[in-house]
Amino acid sequence: MLLHTFLFVFIAEMADKTQLMMMALTNRYRMKSVILGMILGVIIISAFSTLAGDLIGDMIPMQFIKLAAAAMFLGFGFFNLRITKEESKGHHISLGLPIFSIAFTFILAELGDKTQLATVALSADHMDQHLQVFLGASLGLIMANIFGIFAGKFIFAHLSEDSVKVVSSFFFFLFGSITLFEAYPAAPFFYIIYSILIISIACMIYEKSHKEIA
Repeated sequence: MLLHTFLFVFIAEMADKTQLMMMALTNRYRMKSVILGMILGVIIISAFSTLAGDLIGDMIPMQFIKLAAAAMFLGFGFFNLRITKEESKGHHISLGLPIFSIAFTFILAELGDKTQLATVALSADHMDQHLQVFLGASLGLIMANIFGIFAGKFIFAHLSEDSVKVVSSFFFFLFGSITLFEAYPAAPFFYIIYSILIISIACMIYEKSHKEIA
């Protein structure tokens, strides 16, 4: 059961939004912090999914969870476009409590995701093997996201600093928007207005930060 759960979750997580989020976070945090934060988030969400996953939706409305996740993704996207004077001189900026911030981001992204729902389903079908399901799901998520983290670090190492910021912010905006509209569907016209607004704000932040360090 452990191997079955591991393979199932590992394959389901590949190219998932959570994996891409971890890739993007390697641009903002040290790799060690991203990995530790991801592992902490995996342990928490896997435990919830295995033991009480079917109760999460009853305790916390899924729309609220998705709204919080979307707000965090969009916030990361805007924040990522800022260039501080320290960064322009080549110094790394370490944000407060990065491990816990990353863990919280991971948990929000995984709640209601296909890998979390798969873990809940496997746990429900194998009530006498909760430990194997938990370990398999945890290892599957950890290995898939470690792959994503190293891939992100490799890709970003071959891009210019500006390109890295734009690409990683694009991921944040994309999945933040998808998560938002999953919770609150809107008319097509609103999507256009929303996209113009996001792009305009992003451009203003990007241009302002460049002017400040010029």
